[in-house]
Amino acid sequence: MTPLVWIALLAGLLWARSLFAQPAPEPPVIPVWIYNADSFEFWRTPQGEMAGFYPELIRAINQKYRTQLQLQPISGPEIGQRFNADSYGVYAGVLRTEARARSKILSSQLFNNEVVAASPSLSVNTAEELSNARVLFRQSDATLDSVQKRYPDLKFRSLRLVASSEEAFRLLSEHKADFYINDASEMENTQRYYLLSRPFPELRIPVVLGFSPELRDLREKVNAFIGEWYRSGKMRNALEESKRDYLLSRITISPEEQAWLASHRLQIWLPKNENFAPIIWKDSRGYQGTAINMIHDMRELLGMEVDVHFIDNYTEALQKQRWPIRMVDVAENRDTGHAAGRIGPDVAWHNVYYNRINQPFLWDEESIRSQRVGVLAGSFSGQYLQARFGNDVVIVEQPGINELIDAIENNKIDYILGDLSSLESRLRGNELFRGVLKVAGVTRSEFVIGPWVEPDHPLFHLLTQAHRLSGFRTQLERSGDQEFFPALTKNTLKVISVVLLITALFSSGMLVMMRRHIKENRLVNRNIVQALEKVNRAHDDETGSHIQRVAKYCGMMARELNLSRKMISEIERFASLHDVGKIAVPDRILRKQGPLTEQEFSEMKLHTTKGYMIIQGLGLGPVAENIIHFHHEKWDGSGYPEGLRGENIPLEARILALADVYDALRQKRIYKPGFSHELACEVILDGAGKHFDPQLIALFRQHHLKFCMIFDSLAD
Repeated sequence: MTPLVWIALLAGLLWARSLFAQPAPEPPVIPVWIYNADSFEFWRTPQGEMAGFYPELIRAINQKYRTQLQLQPISGPEIGQRFNADSYGVYAGVLRTEARARSKILSSQLFNNEVVAASPSLSVNTAEELSNARVLFRQSDATLDSVQKRYPDLKFRSLRLVASSEEAFRLLSEHKADFYINDASEMENTQRYYLLSRPFPELRIPVVLGFSPELRDLREKVNAFIGEWYRSGKMRNALEESKRDYLLSRITISPEEQAWLASHRLQIWLPKNENFAPIIWKDSRGYQGTAINMIHDMRELLGMEVDVHFIDNYTEALQKQRWPIRMVDVAENRDTGHAAGRIGPDVAWHNVYYNRINQPFLWDEESIRSQRVGVLAGSFSGQYLQARFGNDVVIVEQPGINELIDAIENNKIDYILGDLSSLESRLRGNELFRGVLKVAGVTRSEFVIGPWVEPDHPLFHLLTQAHRLSGFRTQLERSGDQEFFPALTKNTLKVISVVLLITALFSSGMLVMMRRHIKENRLVNRNIVQALEKVNRAHDDETGSHIQRVAKYCGMMARELNLSRKMISEIERFASLHDVGKIAVPDRILRKQGPLTEQEFSEMKLHTTKGYMIIQGLGLGPVAENIIHFHHEKWDGSGYPEGLRGENIPLEARILALADVYDALRQKRIYKPGFSHELACEVILDGAGKHFDPQLIALFRQHHLKFCMIFDSLAD
């Protein structure tokens, strides 16, 4: 046969085969069981479409792996029964506990849930204050188990289980209970009025996906996907967008509110010459802060007409005028009147003392007595000094910051007292605080600042909703706006405000100074890391060369593991920040020479969570955040703050844990002598499979002499 005939025959055979070929089978449908209650995790639009974090996550997984995961909303009791019975499917929104980690097939962590207490009018600061309260928990939920395990001695006046959050809030409104306790996702609803308390600051419950035994292999794909989302930043974006969109979808304006808005313009007064960061401050670009963001959102998103009045001597006017709407309200933190009108979270309010460089620090604020202290006329600082010290302090009022600086340079006053953001922004153009001034100390008052509205105001409910929505919008905008770093404005001052909450202000001043002259975005991380290292060293004089050695150990291990060049660089660069949260630990604990009590150790453990809070928003990335947050987790799940187990602990945190313990063993501390290299090795090797990753222990066996060389070369 000729070639043409052969070609024709081959084409005919291929055509015939195609007639009988079977189409590729569709992947099986896998149900994803989810609790059918509105939250940012899952809700339905008015058109009945599914929206929220999990619908977006499931769509992305299906698209990547060509799976057929389908969300199936069911009731809380039903999802609990199915999960306990290992019924076929994937389970969304599972709260990870140690018991579940041992008996169930769980994914890597998606996010953390804070445990909060909701009440129409009551608030508490500590878990112990709940001992006389009537509390509600949702049945078939892990929150109660987590609270009881973390606080075994906590007993309530009464405890009642409810079927749903709706039932819980109904019982609260009927005064049949005092508090409803659940994870924060159950509370994200602007249609309800309540006060949120955070009596469990160290309790965070990881949220994961659960898998029935038949779907064990699917877990590996999902974990790989979760890891990709974390590294790319998509996880954070998806969570923040879901929260923002959920709250926006729940904003409601009642007919009464609409009628009020139709006949009124909202009047808001704000400080002109005094900063209250992070609520409001003024820099070269104008007024910034959460109050300004909320005003923009009320105008742009809700179409509200708002008139803003900037006035001098705000604190003085606040007491005289008693405006019904106060975007900046200054009150003592136990002021019940302030608590009743609070529409957003309060921030602990401290002011800063400045003095000349050759003068001593204010280790005890009481030593300010008999001194001359300059303040802005009509400011909070002057009222604070008068209330606390009376005539024991000579208060010198000046009309502006420049006059205060001139007064201290000309020896007319001994100290300046004011908020850090006002003083720092004015001194920025001068030669490092004019080469004269330094942060000398911080007030130790029990004041808070926050937004406040008269509880019976017609817009109280709407403004509460608007404030929460604006908070999420602000968070979204800041996370991607790198241009704010060089100007030292929004993100920087937000971080400064967090540091002000929890640590000595002279350390914060060092942080600000180190970051003053950042000009290029590519230099931001390096400058921030160096600044935070120095802040940590200034606060903890035991640190010495510890952080440098730990960085060297971690870099060496990362290279031996053949990690990517970028990963090695980030692990080595950010390892030095692992204990930055210790600037939040009180000196009485950090410098205590004897053993810590159980309560003191609980406070010490918070340095991982607080360190994570301090660096959030700086854009350092997930490696830095994981190192700081999880370096005290243990391979067997007995660590803190989340009790992560095995490979659920990020690799960078596992590396840091081994390096940190080795150096801590070798280092002489006020409560112990330094161990020899051989004895330290015994302790490390004994922790294989318990404290440390067995793979890293094998690596340590091979390279333990390099650890010894690093320690000796950088010894204190």
